[in-house]
Amino acid sequence: MKILLLVPNSKEVRVTIPLGLLYISAALRGKGFSDLKLVDARQKKLGREEISRHIKSFSPDVVGISGLSIEASEVHALARLVKETGKECKVVIGGPYAFSSPESIIKDKNIDFVIIGEGERTFLELLEALERRGEISGIDGLAFKNQNGPVINFPSTMIEDLDSIAFPAWDLLDMKEYFNTKSHHSSDSVPMSNRIAPIFTSRGCPYDCIYCHHIFGKKIRFRSAQNVIKEIEFLIAKYGIEEIEVADDCFNLDLARAKQICDEIIKRGIRINLSFPTALRADAVDEELIDKLKRAGAHMICYAIESASLHIQQRIKKNLDLSKARHIVQYTVKKGITTAGFFMLGFPGETREEMLQTVKFALDTPFHLMHIFYVTPLPRTPLFDELVKNNVVLSKATIYHYHRLTFNASSVPDVELKRIRKLAYIKFYFRPSQMWRLYKKVPNKRLLIRNAFEIIKRSCTA
Repeated sequence: MKILLLVPNSKEVRVTIPLGLLYISAALRGKGFSDLKLVDARQKKLGREEISRHIKSFSPDVVGISGLSIEASEVHALARLVKETGKECKVVIGGPYAFSSPESIIKDKNIDFVIIGEGERTFLELLEALERRGEISGIDGLAFKNQNGPVINFPSTMIEDLDSIAFPAWDLLDMKEYFNTKSHHSSDSVPMSNRIAPIFTSRGCPYDCIYCHHIFGKKIRFRSAQNVIKEIEFLIAKYGIEEIEVADDCFNLDLARAKQICDEIIKRGIRINLSFPTALRADAVDEELIDKLKRAGAHMICYAIESASLHIQQRIKKNLDLSKARHIVQYTVKKGITTAGFFMLGFPGETREEMLQTVKFALDTPFHLMHIFYVTPLPRTPLFDELVKNNVVLSKATIYHYHRLTFNASSVPDVELKRIRKLAYIKFYFRPSQMWRLYKKVPNKRLLIRNAFEIIKRSCTA
């Protein structure tokens, strides 16, 4: 069986190494599905005609497409393209978009199956069933069609022992293409090197934030420190990796394990830069962890604050201790680590005063970088379900673009919400002292200039 895995070429999404597909590829290889090809159309900047040539040349039996919600239109366009190229080919959709919207995706006549959640087991079981022409109805985490219409099987079984999962099939990619200085392939906006690789050291998140869809489940599962170090050493030896980007939901939930990973890096003398674009919950960090992270090579940490309003924190069930968060941000900056803050505006019922509280927190806390996202309700989140229950029309929120206002459930009019966000960007970034701090801090001045233009554009985005 020939299997082609595709990453859509979406202009809305930054080029990143497709870690999920690499994990799935490794799992498939381990069970004998070795006739695999992975095409990252985004990294290669492929148009649909070029993608079509790849499909025709490889002539796959199954095509798997992984995408984000923001890439929904491109995912469906690729599915249509696959069917036009080879109608006998089965089309399988996975990734965050598949997790959040399986009911609508499976209605597409060009899509045969949807993988919901972790794909290593579900996709493997599907391929084994297709190969032997067996029954698929009992496969957990699979959406499909039968004679009665769409069928959604929930939930998929989570993999408990993450050390049992094979390392990603890195060899399916030409890593040098990602290391090309013209292609910024990281979630880290200020990387120390372009030789970056992402890793997961855990999966899942136990917190109850209403805007999150928990693709890896509510139960957090950890790789052992030894297993994580083994992969880091492999990536350095095989590909000359100079920076590891930790892609966890919550790296620091088990503080002892997080510190052990740092201790092993330090003890073994591993020379590596570490960045944490999403992985640390601020009020669960202590000073000792920051000290160890700094010694282990951490240069960049992002903290998701979301709102500085206690009422909103409770409303969205994040319940972040803002006092602890501010202290740890200050300590992180003190240790010389570039620090970014993530914020959200437009929660249901949020007032102008509450929004200004959030902006004030961002301005008064010594973040090097700040990102403000509009609240956009995603399917299969408590926020989405709550709004549907209250008969709120969500059709305008289908773009899933966090930097473009497509939905507003706050008590602030659209024009005012946009104005608050725009002024926040201007006040934060266009302070002479802040410009100088960034210039001194960011080693890649060319990238800094490019990001500066992105920030200016973002501050004016509707």
